[in-house]
Amino acid sequence: MASVKEGKLALIIFAVAIFFSYAHPYHIHPYRTFYHDLIICLGLLGAMAYFVVRPVSASLSAPKAAVRLRFPALLALPGGIILLILLQVALGMITPASFVALPILYLLLFALAMVFGSSLALEQSRLDRAVTAIALASLLAASLSLVFQHIQILGLDATPFVMYIAKDPHIAMRPYANVAQPNQLALLYFFALAGLWHFYRTRTFSGFSSIAIAALLLWGAVLTQSRIGWILVPLFFAYTAGKLGASKRKGTPVIIAMLALLILYAVLTFCLPQISQAIGFSGGSVADHVGGRSERTGLWQTAWQLAAQHPWLGVGWFGFGPGQVSVGADFTSSTYAEHAHNLPLNLAAELGWPATILIMGGLCWWFYQTCIRTEKSPGKSAALQFCTLSLFAVGVHSMVEFPLWYAFVLLPVGVLMGMVHQLRWPTAGTVVRPGIVLSGFVIGCVLMAAITLDYQRVVTGFKSIRDVSSGFESKEKFLQKPAFTLFPQFFEYFKLTRIKPREGMSAEEINYIETWAPRFGFVHILNIEAEVYALNGQPKKAARSMQTLQRLHPIPYPEYYDYWKAKGKEDPRYQAVFETMPARDAP
Repeated sequence: MASVKEGKLALIIFAVAIFFSYAHPYHIHPYRTFYHDLIICLGLLGAMAYFVVRPVSASLSAPKAAVRLRFPALLALPGGIILLILLQVALGMITPASFVALPILYLLLFALAMVFGSSLALEQSRLDRAVTAIALASLLAASLSLVFQHIQILGLDATPFVMYIAKDPHIAMRPYANVAQPNQLALLYFFALAGLWHFYRTRTFSGFSSIAIAALLLWGAVLTQSRIGWILVPLFFAYTAGKLGASKRKGTPVIIAMLALLILYAVLTFCLPQISQAIGFSGGSVADHVGGRSERTGLWQTAWQLAAQHPWLGVGWFGFGPGQVSVGADFTSSTYAEHAHNLPLNLAAELGWPATILIMGGLCWWFYQTCIRTEKSPGKSAALQFCTLSLFAVGVHSMVEFPLWYAFVLLPVGVLMGMVHQLRWPTAGTVVRPGIVLSGFVIGCVLMAAITLDYQRVVTGFKSIRDVSSGFESKEKFLQKPAFTLFPQFFEYFKLTRIKPREGMSAEEINYIETWAPRFGFVHILNIEAEVYALNGQPKKAARSMQTLQRLHPIPYPEYYDYWKAKGKEDPRYQAVFETMPARDAP
């Protein structure tokens, strides 16, 4: 078994990775969370290595060099999804096959996180330290993010340490700290609230300090203007209030304090426009969020339609975006997205209904067995309650977003799942030689380095594209697809953006556009596709592309409406398509 010192080092590595995956400010196009994910991936690999590898001075005899790891039945979840993705590749549903390399890598790391979490829970003391480390990392990251939010509210330029947001009195600001996505930041605040509850339950924090910190975290969540708080705050209140009966720290004062926090959150949420105006920025109102156009409804309708058209195996992993382009013209205006913003519907669209029912049904049963039937895990309530609250948070968020597609959310969740699985179904673990894990660590680090270098080629390509738009000369070599890359789609995108629609294009050229344009349902790509159709005798397809453009990009659509109107005065082929286009102010 790994020593206490090594166990602490492993937890420190993982906790530091969690903290910096939220705190660092660099978001580099096109995968803006690439380096956030890279930090947590390296953190998991490093933590696992420190967890099992003994010091050089330790005995190298087989019995003493061996460690115990837990391989939970939960591994069937990532393993099953990997097998299904490989089946889709074999059936030609996903091309090129290199598309699946990163998803499979993430799923393998998710499995490793489960093993790490289950192995941490083999001993009660190590479990307590693990929960404390993860809770502290979340709480510190949230606290720093709250400071960053106020720097952004004040309009201060603290780059490169804090992402800058320009203040506009006419546009509601949603300060997002360095997470760069308000809903993701809101999720972090609820992870932090779960950690705060853990520290209160274990008497690390006093009741007064816990209330004060909770109020600050709730204020940060209000600033994000994320509606997941409308569900999670009452849910957290109900769950924690129900758990006071199992605690010595119970009674009316605690209930009153938590009820006061619930009321405080409601007041801050409803009064945000007035509060924000008083402190110098514009904040959205509840009415704006409730009465505005629901983009998610359109995404969910699209996912349902794709699942209905492909009920058995779906459209293929990461196929929602192209699928949305193919059917988007048939629905009301929404927005282009690569995810359905709802976990069950996204799985149904990409994997089919049988797999979705099995996955979601299995997860619900597992959650009930591990987190609700707490009598199965006696004496471990504080750690279990932290994990349960965290899983509540990510579960609710997954109904309206896609947090589990980010490694800096997925991997900590995998660790928590592994821990509660071991609490519910304890075993002694399996003997594993440290050399095996160390070899995996080295291979993993080499892979991460190679992927990072590969990604940097993509980043350089996008910089070259921007140079062209700024009037500088493009370096062609940066736009050419290398012999091997895990990001082939971006090099096809570079090629797409350089295509000039013209009359007399070959069938091969048109087929290329039809193949790759749906993968990038961006407004300018859809417009290129429509122009190619219009200039090459396919006006019905051109009209369909413009209908899709309006449905997926209703805000910039008027600009393209005016463009086609002007072109129609010069070319009857454009005019024929223009006459079928939605109105300029179409909803």
